[in-house]
Amino acid sequence: MKLHLGLRRWLSHLLWASVIITECGCGDDFDPGTIPPFTHVYVANLGSHTVSVIDLKSFKNVKTIAVGKSPGRLAASPIDDIVFAANLGSASISVIDANTHVVKKTIPVGKSPADIVFSSDGRFAFVACYGSNTIVVIDCEALSVVKSIKTQAGPVALKLSEPRKQLWVAQQAANSVAVVNLETQTLEESIPTGNGPLFLEILPDQSKLFVADTGDQNVTVIDTLTHKTLEPIVTGRSPMQLVMKRDGGEIYANNFDAGSVVVINTSTCTLNGSFSVGRNPIRGVISRDGQRLYVANYGSNTVSVLDPPNNRSVIASIAVGAQPESMYLTPDDLYLFVLNSGSNDVSVVRTDAVGSGSNALFAVIATGANPSAIVAK
Repeated sequence: MKLHLGLRRWLSHLLWASVIITECGCGDDFDPGTIPPFTHVYVANLGSHTVSVIDLKSFKNVKTIAVGKSPGRLAASPIDDIVFAANLGSASISVIDANTHVVKKTIPVGKSPADIVFSSDGRFAFVACYGSNTIVVIDCEALSVVKSIKTQAGPVALKLSEPRKQLWVAQQAANSVAVVNLETQTLEESIPTGNGPLFLEILPDQSKLFVADTGDQNVTVIDTLTHKTLEPIVTGRSPMQLVMKRDGGEIYANNFDAGSVVVINTSTCTLNGSFSVGRNPIRGVISRDGQRLYVANYGSNTVSVLDPPNNRSVIASIAVGAQPESMYLTPDDLYLFVLNSGSNDVSVVRTDAVGSGSNALFAVIATGANPSAIVAK
Protein backbone atom coordinates (compact mmCIF):
# COMPACT_ATOMS: atom_id res chain seq x y z
CA MET A 1 0.00 0.00 0.00
CA LYS A 2 1.27 3.48 -0.95
CA LEU A 3 -0.48 5.33 1.81
CA HIS A 4 2.68 7.19 2.76
CA LEU A 5 2.55 9.17 -0.48
CA GLY A 6 -1.17 9.83 -0.49
CA LEU A 7 -1.22 10.75 3.18
CA ARG A 8 1.72 13.11 2.83
CA ARG A 9 0.11 14.83 -0.14
CA TRP A 10 -3.19 15.21 1.69
CA LEU A 11 -1.70 16.58 4.87
CA SER A 12 0.51 19.02 2.98
CA HIS A 13 -1.97 20.11 0.32
CA LEU A 14 -5.47 20.56 1.69
CA LEU A 15 -7.44 22.22 -1.07
CA TRP A 16 -11.12 22.44 -0.43
CA ALA A 17 -12.77 25.70 0.35
CA SER A 18 -15.51 24.63 2.75
CA VAL A 19 -18.99 25.11 1.32
CA ILE A 20 -21.85 25.36 3.81
CA ILE A 21 -24.87 23.61 2.31
CA THR A 22 -28.19 24.50 3.92
CA GLU A 23 -30.62 21.74 4.78
CA CYS A 24 -32.68 20.66 1.77
CA GLY A 25 -34.25 17.64 0.20
CA CYS A 26 -33.00 15.61 -2.72
CA GLY A 27 -34.69 15.21 -6.06
CA ASP A 28 -34.76 16.09 -9.73
CA ASP A 29 -36.02 19.61 -9.04
CA PHE A 30 -33.03 20.48 -6.85
CA ASP A 31 -32.18 24.17 -7.26
CA PRO A 32 -28.42 24.76 -7.46
CA GLY A 33 -28.90 28.36 -6.35
CA THR A 34 -27.51 31.61 -7.64
CA ILE A 35 -23.97 32.02 -8.92
CA PRO A 36 -21.76 34.09 -6.58
CA PRO A 37 -20.03 37.12 -8.14
CA PHE A 38 -16.43 35.99 -7.60
CA THR A 39 -13.72 38.27 -9.02
CA HIS A 40 -10.46 36.57 -7.98
CA VAL A 41 -9.05 33.21 -7.03
CA TYR A 42 -6.38 32.86 -4.37
CA VAL A 43 -3.73 30.15 -4.66
CA ALA A 44 -1.65 29.03 -1.66
CA ASN A 45 1.96 28.31 -2.61
CA LEU A 46 3.22 25.83 -0.03
CA GLY A 47 6.86 25.97 -1.10
CA SER A 48 7.31 29.73 -1.36
CA HIS A 49 5.18 30.81 1.64
CA THR A 50 2.98 33.03 -0.49
CA VAL A 51 -0.54 33.38 -1.87
CA SER A 52 -1.02 34.26 -5.55
CA VAL A 53 -4.01 36.38 -6.58
CA ILE A 54 -5.43 35.59 -10.04
CA ASP A 55 -7.90 37.94 -11.71
CA LEU A 56 -10.86 36.02 -13.13
CA LYS A 57 -11.32 38.50 -15.99
CA SER A 58 -7.76 38.75 -17.28
CA PHE A 59 -6.59 35.29 -16.11
CA LYS A 60 -3.38 36.89 -14.87
CA ASN A 61 -1.48 36.61 -11.62
CA VAL A 62 -1.97 40.16 -10.36
CA LYS A 63 -0.32 39.95 -6.95
CA THR A 64 1.82 37.75 -4.71
CA ILE A 65 1.14 38.02 -0.98
CA ALA A 66 3.72 36.94 1.61
CA VAL A 67 2.05 34.90 4.35
CA GLY A 68 3.29 32.46 7.01
CA LYS A 69 5.36 29.35 6.43
CA SER A 70 3.91 26.63 4.20
CA PRO A 71 0.32 27.76 3.59
CA GLY A 72 -1.56 24.55 2.86
CA ARG A 73 -5.20 25.53 3.20
CA LEU A 74 -7.41 28.49 2.25
CA ALA A 75 -10.97 29.44 3.14
CA ALA A 76 -13.05 32.50 2.28
CA SER A 77 -15.54 34.10 4.63
CA PRO A 78 -19.13 33.79 3.35
CA ILE A 79 -19.90 37.29 4.64
CA ASP A 80 -16.80 39.45 5.00
CA ASP A 81 -14.15 40.30 2.41
CA ILE A 82 -11.46 38.18 4.00
CA VAL A 83 -9.58 35.01 3.12
CA PHE A 84 -7.88 32.83 5.73
CA ALA A 85 -4.61 31.07 4.91
CA ALA A 86 -3.61 28.25 7.26
CA ASN A 87 0.17 28.21 7.64
CA LEU A 88 1.20 24.63 8.39
CA GLY A 89 4.79 25.56 9.22
CA SER A 90 4.22 28.59 11.43
CA ALA A 91 1.13 27.60 13.45
CA SER A 92 -0.83 30.63 12.35
CA ILE A 93 -3.64 31.99 10.20
CA SER A 94 -2.92 34.85 7.81
CA VAL A 95 -6.00 37.04 7.33
CA ILE A 96 -6.01 38.48 3.81
CA ASP A 97 -8.11 41.53 2.92
CA ALA A 98 -9.85 40.54 -0.33
CA ASN A 99 -10.18 44.19 -1.40
CA THR A 100 -6.58 45.28 -0.98
CA HIS A 101 -4.90 41.85 -1.20
CA VAL A 102 -2.75 42.47 1.86
CA VAL A 103 -2.41 40.57 5.13
CA LYS A 104 -4.35 42.55 7.71
CA LYS A 105 -3.58 40.29 10.68
CA THR A 106 -1.79 37.09 11.66
CA ILE A 107 -3.55 34.94 14.27
CA PRO A 108 -1.51 32.38 16.25
CA VAL A 109 -3.27 29.00 16.48
CA GLY A 110 -2.17 25.44 17.25
CA LYS A 111 0.52 23.45 15.48
CA SER A 112 0.01 22.44 11.82
CA PRO A 113 -3.38 24.04 11.07
CA ALA A 114 -4.80 21.65 8.48
CA ASP A 115 -8.37 22.75 7.78
CA ILE A 116 -10.64 25.78 8.20
CA VAL A 117 -14.41 26.14 8.06
CA PHE A 118 -16.51 29.27 8.57
CA SER A 119 -19.97 29.36 10.10
CA SER A 120 -22.55 30.43 7.52
CA ASP A 121 -23.09 33.78 9.24
CA GLY A 122 -19.35 34.44 9.16
CA ARG A 123 -19.19 34.96 12.92
CA PHE A 124 -16.81 32.11 13.73
CA ALA A 125 -14.09 30.14 12.00
CA PHE A 126 -13.01 26.71 13.19
CA VAL A 127 -9.44 25.52 12.60
CA ALA A 128 -8.28 21.91 12.90
CA CYS A 129 -4.75 21.92 14.31
CA TYR A 130 -3.24 18.55 13.45
CA GLY A 131 -0.06 18.93 15.48
CA SER A 132 -1.62 20.10 18.73
CA ASN A 133 -4.79 17.96 18.69
CA THR A 134 -7.12 20.92 19.00
CA ILE A 135 -9.94 22.75 17.25
CA VAL A 136 -9.33 26.47 17.58
CA VAL A 137 -12.36 28.78 17.44
CA ILE A 138 -11.76 32.26 15.98
CA ASP A 139 -14.07 35.24 16.47
CA CYS A 140 -14.12 36.69 12.96
CA GLU A 141 -15.07 40.20 14.08
CA ALA A 142 -12.29 40.51 16.65
CA LEU A 143 -9.97 38.25 14.60
CA SER A 144 -8.82 36.52 17.76
CA VAL A 145 -8.99 33.04 19.27
CA VAL A 146 -11.86 32.61 21.73
CA LYS A 147 -11.61 28.88 22.48
CA SER A 148 -9.48 25.80 22.00
CA ILE A 149 -11.22 22.41 22.01
CA LYS A 150 -9.15 19.31 22.76
CA THR A 151 -9.55 16.37 20.34
CA GLN A 152 -8.04 12.96 19.80
CA ALA A 153 -4.85 12.63 17.76
CA GLY A 154 -4.53 14.26 14.35
CA PRO A 155 -7.60 16.42 13.63
CA VAL A 156 -7.24 16.98 9.90
CA ALA A 157 -10.61 17.72 8.28
CA LEU A 158 -13.83 19.46 9.30
CA LYS A 159 -17.44 19.35 8.14
CA LEU A 160 -20.06 21.69 9.55
CA SER A 161 -23.70 20.66 10.07
CA GLU A 162 -25.39 23.79 11.33
CA PRO A 163 -28.96 22.42 11.16
CA ARG A 164 -27.89 19.76 13.66
CA LYS A 165 -25.56 22.17 15.49
CA GLN A 166 -22.62 19.84 14.92
CA LEU A 167 -19.03 20.13 13.77
CA TRP A 168 -17.58 16.84 12.58
CA VAL A 169 -13.82 16.26 12.87
CA ALA A 170 -11.74 13.59 11.13
CA GLN A 171 -9.09 12.49 13.65
CA GLN A 172 -6.62 10.86 11.29
CA ALA A 173 -4.06 9.54 13.76
CA ALA A 174 -6.75 8.20 16.12
CA ASN A 175 -8.80 6.42 13.42
CA SER A 176 -11.94 8.16 14.55
CA VAL A 177 -14.35 11.02 13.90
CA ALA A 178 -15.37 13.45 16.62
CA VAL A 179 -18.56 15.45 16.90
CA VAL A 180 -18.41 18.92 18.47
CA ASN A 181 -21.55 20.57 19.88
CA LEU A 182 -21.67 24.02 18.28
CA GLU A 183 -23.86 25.49 21.04
CA THR A 184 -21.51 24.56 23.87
CA GLN A 185 -18.37 24.36 21.69
CA THR A 186 -17.39 21.14 23.41
CA LEU A 187 -16.44 17.71 22.08
CA GLU A 188 -19.33 15.32 22.67
CA GLU A 189 -18.06 12.00 21.37
CA SER A 190 -15.47 10.25 19.22
CA ILE A 191 -16.67 7.50 16.89
CA PRO A 192 -14.29 4.78 15.59
CA THR A 193 -13.77 4.59 11.81
CA GLY A 194 -11.42 2.74 9.51
CA ASN A 195 -7.73 3.56 9.27
CA GLY A 196 -6.63 7.09 8.43
CA PRO A 197 -9.90 9.05 8.02
CA LEU A 198 -8.97 12.06 5.88
CA PHE A 199 -12.06 13.45 4.18
CA LEU A 200 -15.66 14.06 5.23
CA GLU A 201 -18.87 14.62 3.29
CA ILE A 202 -22.37 15.13 4.66
CA LEU A 203 -25.67 14.75 2.85
CA PRO A 204 -27.75 17.88 2.17
CA ASP A 205 -30.46 16.59 4.53
CA GLN A 206 -27.73 16.19 7.18
CA SER A 207 -28.71 12.58 7.90
CA LYS A 208 -25.46 10.77 7.05
CA LEU A 209 -21.76 11.51 7.23
CA PHE A 210 -19.42 9.72 4.80
CA VAL A 211 -15.77 9.28 5.81
CA ALA A 212 -12.94 8.36 3.42
CA ASP A 213 -10.69 5.91 5.28
CA THR A 214 -7.51 6.45 3.29
CA GLY A 215 -5.55 3.84 5.23
CA ASP A 216 -8.04 1.17 4.18
CA GLN A 217 -10.23 0.68 1.14
CA ASN A 218 -13.44 1.72 2.83
CA VAL A 219 -15.85 4.58 3.34
CA THR A 220 -17.35 4.72 6.83
CA VAL A 221 -20.97 5.88 7.07
CA ILE A 222 -22.26 7.51 10.27
CA ASP A 223 -25.86 8.28 11.21
CA THR A 224 -25.57 11.89 12.37
CA LEU A 225 -28.59 11.65 14.68
CA THR A 226 -27.67 8.47 16.56
CA HIS A 227 -23.87 8.67 15.99
CA LYS A 228 -23.93 5.00 15.02
CA THR A 229 -21.83 3.61 12.18
CA LEU A 230 -23.50 1.72 9.36
CA GLU A 231 -21.95 -1.06 7.28
CA PRO A 232 -18.73 0.31 5.68
CA ILE A 233 -18.62 0.63 1.90
CA VAL A 234 -15.70 -1.13 0.20
CA THR A 235 -14.38 1.25 -2.47
CA GLY A 236 -10.81 0.57 -3.60
CA ARG A 237 -7.30 1.18 -2.30
CA SER A 238 -6.76 4.48 -0.48
CA PRO A 239 -9.93 6.52 -1.09
CA MET A 240 -8.45 10.02 -0.92
CA GLN A 241 -11.46 12.24 -1.36
CA LEU A 242 -15.23 12.21 -1.76
CA VAL A 243 -17.14 14.33 -4.31
CA MET A 244 -20.88 14.67 -3.80
CA LYS A 245 -23.49 15.64 -6.35
CA ARG A 246 -25.29 18.77 -5.26
CA ASP A 247 -28.55 16.87 -4.79
CA GLY A 248 -26.77 14.35 -2.53
CA GLY A 249 -27.85 11.32 -4.56
CA GLU A 250 -24.37 10.08 -5.39
CA ILE A 251 -20.87 10.37 -3.98
CA TYR A 252 -17.72 9.66 -6.02
CA ALA A 253 -14.70 8.27 -4.19
CA ASN A 254 -11.23 8.82 -5.70
CA ASN A 255 -9.10 5.72 -5.00
CA PHE A 256 -5.52 7.03 -5.01
CA ASP A 257 -3.75 3.67 -5.18
CA ALA A 258 -6.27 1.94 -7.44
CA GLY A 259 -6.49 4.43 -10.31
CA SER A 260 -10.27 4.41 -10.09
CA VAL A 261 -13.33 6.39 -9.09
CA VAL A 262 -16.31 4.53 -7.65
CA VAL A 263 -19.92 5.67 -7.49
CA ILE A 264 -21.74 5.42 -4.15
CA ASN A 265 -25.54 5.46 -4.00
CA THR A 266 -26.12 7.48 -0.82
CA SER A 267 -29.64 6.14 -0.23
CA THR A 268 -28.62 2.48 -0.17
CA CYS A 269 -24.95 3.04 0.78
CA THR A 270 -23.88 0.66 -1.96
CA LEU A 271 -21.64 0.92 -5.03
CA ASN A 272 -23.28 1.81 -8.30
CA GLY A 273 -20.45 1.59 -10.84
CA SER A 274 -16.84 2.65 -11.28
CA PHE A 275 -14.48 4.47 -13.65
CA SER A 276 -10.89 3.65 -14.54
CA VAL A 277 -8.94 6.94 -14.63
CA GLY A 278 -5.28 7.98 -14.59
CA ARG A 279 -2.64 7.16 -11.98
CA ASN A 280 -3.21 8.38 -8.43
CA PRO A 281 -6.54 10.22 -8.70
CA ILE A 282 -6.30 12.70 -5.85
CA ARG A 283 -9.06 15.30 -6.25
CA GLY A 284 -12.29 15.83 -8.12
CA VAL A 285 -14.87 18.54 -8.74
CA ILE A 286 -18.35 18.20 -10.20
CA SER A 287 -20.37 20.62 -12.31
CA ARG A 288 -23.41 22.29 -10.80
CA ASP A 289 -25.78 20.20 -12.91
CA GLY A 290 -23.96 16.94 -12.08
CA GLN A 291 -23.24 16.16 -15.74
CA ARG A 292 -19.45 16.38 -15.62
CA LEU A 293 -16.95 15.12 -13.05
CA TYR A 294 -13.32 16.26 -13.35
CA VAL A 295 -10.61 14.17 -11.66
CA ALA A 296 -6.99 15.27 -11.16
CA ASN A 297 -4.57 12.37 -11.66
CA TYR A 298 -1.47 13.21 -9.64
CA GLY A 299 0.62 10.38 -11.07
CA SER A 300 -0.16 10.85 -14.78
CA ASN A 301 -0.31 14.66 -15.07
CA THR A 302 -3.82 14.60 -16.51
CA VAL A 303 -7.40 15.49 -15.73
CA SER A 304 -9.99 12.82 -16.51
CA VAL A 305 -13.40 14.06 -17.64
CA LEU A 306 -16.30 11.80 -16.70
CA ASP A 307 -20.01 11.79 -17.55
CA PRO A 308 -21.52 10.00 -14.55
CA PRO A 309 -25.20 10.06 -15.58
CA ASN A 310 -24.69 8.55 -19.03
CA ASN A 311 -21.34 6.84 -19.38
CA ARG A 312 -19.24 4.90 -16.88
CA SER A 313 -16.03 5.65 -18.75
CA VAL A 314 -13.61 8.52 -19.31
CA ILE A 315 -14.91 10.75 -22.13
CA ALA A 316 -11.75 12.89 -22.30
CA SER A 317 -8.26 13.11 -20.82
CA ILE A 318 -6.59 16.51 -20.66
CA ALA A 319 -2.83 16.89 -20.27
CA VAL A 320 -2.00 19.52 -17.64
CA GLY A 321 1.13 20.41 -15.65
CA ALA A 322 3.19 18.19 -13.38
CA GLN A 323 1.55 16.62 -10.35
CA PRO A 324 -1.93 18.17 -10.46
CA GLU A 325 -3.50 18.16 -7.03
CA SER A 326 -6.12 20.83 -6.42
CA MET A 327 -8.91 22.15 -8.65
CA TYR A 328 -11.52 24.87 -8.78
CA LEU A 329 -14.46 25.03 -11.19
CA THR A 330 -16.00 28.47 -11.74
CA PRO A 331 -19.69 28.68 -10.75
CA ASP A 332 -20.75 28.96 -14.41
CA ASP A 333 -18.94 25.63 -15.05
CA LEU A 334 -16.94 27.26 -17.86
CA TYR A 335 -13.37 27.35 -16.50
CA LEU A 336 -11.53 24.65 -14.57
CA PHE A 337 -8.44 25.76 -12.65
CA VAL A 338 -5.92 22.95 -12.01
CA LEU A 339 -3.08 23.53 -9.54
CA ASN A 340 0.10 21.74 -10.63
CA SER A 341 2.34 21.35 -7.59
CA GLY A 342 5.24 19.90 -9.59
CA SER A 343 5.44 22.59 -12.29
CA ASN A 344 4.48 25.59 -10.12
CA ASP A 345 1.61 26.78 -12.25
CA VAL A 346 -2.13 26.68 -12.83
CA SER A 347 -3.68 25.14 -15.94
CA VAL A 348 -6.96 26.76 -16.98
CA VAL A 349 -9.26 24.47 -18.96
CA ARG A 350 -12.13 25.79 -21.06
CA THR A 351 -14.74 23.14 -20.34
CA ASP A 352 -16.94 23.84 -23.36
CA ALA A 353 -14.01 22.87 -25.59
CA VAL A 354 -13.64 19.42 -24.02
CA GLY A 355 -14.39 16.77 -26.63
CA SER A 356 -14.98 19.31 -29.41
CA GLY A 357 -11.63 18.80 -31.11
CA SER A 358 -10.46 22.22 -29.94
CA ASN A 359 -7.63 22.77 -27.51
CA ALA A 360 -9.33 22.78 -24.11
CA LEU A 361 -6.23 24.15 -22.36
CA PHE A 362 -7.08 27.86 -22.28
CA ALA A 363 -4.16 29.30 -20.27
CA VAL A 364 -1.21 28.43 -18.05
CA ILE A 365 -0.55 30.84 -15.19
CA ALA A 366 2.72 30.83 -13.24
CA THR A 367 2.42 30.81 -9.44
CA GLY A 368 4.81 30.36 -6.54
CA ALA A 369 6.37 27.06 -5.54
CA ASN A 370 4.10 24.05 -5.00
CA PRO A 371 0.61 25.56 -5.39
CA SER A 372 -1.50 23.55 -2.99
CA ALA A 373 -4.90 25.12 -2.38
CA ILE A 374 -7.34 27.42 -4.15
CA VAL A 375 -10.39 29.45 -3.15
CA ALA A 376 -12.52 32.08 -4.90
CA LYS A 377 -13.67 35.38 -3.46
